[in-house]
Amino acid sequence: MMMVRLNTRHELPQIAMRTTQGRLDESGIIQPQSQGRNQQARSNKTVTQPANLSIDSYPSRKSYGFRNMTDFTAERGQRGISDAQAATSRHAQEGWSRATNGARRGNDVVQGIKSEIFSDYQARPVFTTNAIPDPQMQGYQSEVIGEPDLGDVTVDIQTEPNARIHYTLGSVETYLQNEGFIRHWVSVDNYDIYA
Repeated sequence: MMMVRLNTRHELPQIAMRTTQGRLDESGIIQPQSQGRNQQARSNKTVTQPANLSIDSYPSRKSYGFRNMTDFTAERGQRGISDAQAATSRHAQEGWSRATNGARRGNDVVQGIKSEIFSDYQARPVFTTNAIPDPQMQGYQSEVIGEPDLGDVTVDIQTEPNARIHYTLGSVETYLQNEGFIRHWVSVDNYDIYA
């Protein structure tokens, strides 16, 4: 027995859109103009060099024993005079003592000379402590001189009150790209899948 089959084929409708974007003409925009003055600040300052600097360290060196020739010869000359006076006085006293007591019994001149010679070896050293004076310094110290320049930064911006702008409107258009369809037909004994 033959069977009749109902075949159906369909396609949905499709909607499409066509768009045009809006456009802004930039050539109509007036850019602001700036004019100004830019003078950088300057310190205009300088430092003077120290001048007429003199350092007298002689008092400090003299306390350590480093003397100049003038002081050295003056000190040695004075010491020579005092040593000569002391030696002259001592020799005179010894001469008078030997002249008056030399012939007496028990007066050993040689023993006295020996004891005088060896007394110098038994003498103990004497140390003194003195303050060391500071060096004397004189001169003019360095100074900062000059007046600063504060500079000047001035900016003048010129703008137009209105912009000349041309704007083109965009658009959206919809249309039916495919209308779609529904079809029916019959076939015998099986479905028509190739139709």
